[in-house]
Amino acid sequence: MIYLKLILFVFVFSIEGRILPRNPLEENILSFLAEWQGASNQPGSFPIPSLKTVIIPPVAYYYDGKGVKLNYSIGEMQLTGLDNFTVENIFASETSLDVTLSLRFPVLSLYSEKYKLKGRAYFIYPLRGSGKMHLTLRDVFITASVRFGANGNSTKVENFLLNFDVNKIEANLENSSWPINVILNTEGVQILSEYHGTIVDALWNYVVPMVNDYLKDIPTAELLQTANTLPLLNAS
Repeated sequence: MIYLKLILFVFVFSIEGRILPRNPLEENILSFLAEWQGASNQPGSFPIPSLKTVIIPPVAYYYDGKGVKLNYSIGEMQLTGLDNFTVENIFASETSLDVTLSLRFPVLSLYSEKYKLKGRAYFIYPLRGSGKMHLTLRDVFITASVRFGANGNSTKVENFLLNFDVNKIEANLENSSWPINVILNTEGVQILSEYHGTIVDALWNYVVPMVNDYLKDIPTAELLQTANTLPLLNAS
């Protein structure tokens, strides 16, 4: 993945908390996000999968930190809360097609019917657990920097850089040994940051192909038109 040089963050004016676009590109992006968010309650009304529930495939990892060493696996997961977000800031350049966007998610929930772990704490204390897993992430801020480019008669994402910040994590791993839940509830934010690269790669693999598929019939020039003339933004 090629990382963009960080774009200087430009704050836009707002009235009553509503972000005001300063050019057609920003207007189109905000319209796209609003329609995607609203489509969560109207399945099939938007040409991109709903944000209401996102399915994450099973994972298996080895963790070594905080005095804990363990192998763990998590079955298929359901991520909810992505459809409840606010746009905090946006900056889009019509010249370079670089976009920086900041979103706030009040609550994200990650649930799995099955997890399993086995390891040791402080070299001697055995750790085990299996059952249901529920993680709650509070006050999540995501900042994405994207560069769009021409792809023949269509548009594609050329570069994608993402950063995230989580204020608090609440964990409940059913039938887990002490101090698994204690560590996750007190050190979960820092532990999550250690998986930054893995999370960014997963988002790249999920979001970029989906957005590229949406943009495949939109010439780059149409991104610079006003939202009420952009065909796919009014298709639903």
